[in-house]
Amino acid sequence: MKKKVVLGLMIGTLTLGIGTGALAATGLEPIKAYLNSKITLKMNGATVTAKDANGKTVLPITYNGTTYLPVRAVGSLLGTEITYDSATSSVLIGGTNGSAPSETNKLTLSSLGTSVLGTSAWHTKDPAETTYKGKDYKDVYLHTDSVKQGDDFQIMTGKTYSSLHLELATLQGNQEIQVINQDNTVLKKLSISPGSGLVSLDVDVSGTEAVFVEIVSEDPGSSLFVPLTTSYLVK
Repeated sequence: MKKKVVLGLMIGTLTLGIGTGALAATGLEPIKAYLNSKITLKMNGATVTAKDANGKTVLPITYNGTTYLPVRAVGSLLGTEITYDSATSSVLIGGTNGSAPSETNKLTLSSLGTSVLGTSAWHTKDPAETTYKGKDYKDVYLHTDSVKQGDDFQIMTGKTYSSLHLELATLQGNQEIQVINQDNTVLKKLSISPGSGLVSLDVDVSGTEAVFVEIVSEDPGSSLFVPLTTSYLVK
């Protein structure tokens, strides 16, 4: 029993002194559940670790024979934006307004070109390098052993855009990616492997002058593939 963490005790501590009626009004209901360290998470065959916004490992919860995963941590692994609207007590999956941006508000990084991307040794339109899993994306950032002049690329947002949608894949090796703003504040983190496929990452860039997509760590010989025709900024 010492190895089992009783979530009900934690909830009891948090709600100590709150009457039954007040507790019901919050929507909270005490339960007896267990943090389950025996469960391993795998994404596309690769073992992954769920972490909270501060980078701390979080565990699945087992309750009444069902396993529950923390939605924000899973969203981070999948590259999906997860936010909480306290006004409506709503968890928003895939964007702050819970819906996809209209086509008129989406501007691909390829179409914006040097107005937001500037120049980079990573940039290529060579058909031999822009194809991933049989699809030619026409315009990509490709970071390989032969093209490594810095481990990040910059996107100028100029306080004009609300969100950034990136698509990323590693062709070889595992990589740790983070998106930071001009003040070096980390906006998003992502771990990807070749088995992850093409992963989507949505980042809130409201009020930023620029963001940097940075490779924090990578396996020797790894390659990062970012299609600019399917990655976009939203006003």
